[in-house]
Amino acid sequence: MNRLLLPLILLLITPFASHAIDLENGKKQARSCALCHGHYGQGTPGPASPRLAGTPAGYMIKQIEAYINEDRINPRMVVTSSLHSLSEDDIDDIAAYYESINLDKINPVLNHIPLWRGDVALGRELYEGDCKSCHRKNGMGKSRKGIPALALQYPRYLFRQIKMFQWDKRVHDDDPEDDTFDNLSDKEIEALLSYVSSLAPNNKK
Repeated sequence: MNRLLLPLILLLITPFASHAIDLENGKKQARSCALCHGHYGQGTPGPASPRLAGTPAGYMIKQIEAYINEDRINPRMVVTSSLHSLSEDDIDDIAAYYESINLDKINPVLNHIPLWRGDVALGRELYEGDCKSCHRKNGMGKSRKGIPALALQYPRYLFRQIKMFQWDKRVHDDDPEDDTFDNLSDKEIEALLSYVSSLAPNNKK
């Protein structure tokens, strides 16, 4: 083979180098996120500020992009976090930074998930029928596939998101036709969350 052609051929068949993750930049860019989600991304037990610590990076990138593209609507958060000023590399770094946070190592108290009252037996039935295949039996999700851990998220936040799915304010599982939650009553949602919250490490018996 002609030696002059070899570098050109390698350039054509070699994928472009991916962005080298910079956790320090991610931490720096995430300062505005900390105003609502906490210094370590621990979030709050209410419906508006979910836990970000430990969230799979792939999932977080998709959600940040959804807010920027207005597929998810939260103008106050978009402005507060200056999402439109972030580069793609910044978003990658922020997502990787939050995924890297282990609250148990920082302070186990920050990793506490409150129990949600409800029919645990019914919740288990609903979970195993509709949620287990993606979020796993233990509710810890699938990090490599970008599927979040429900067992590490606050129940009040999850309740609100399920209602958002029902109201067509959010798309579940990237499928606009998904009807997983359409027919669930509030009582059934509460039952589901009672079981999910029981899967949290601090609530396991």
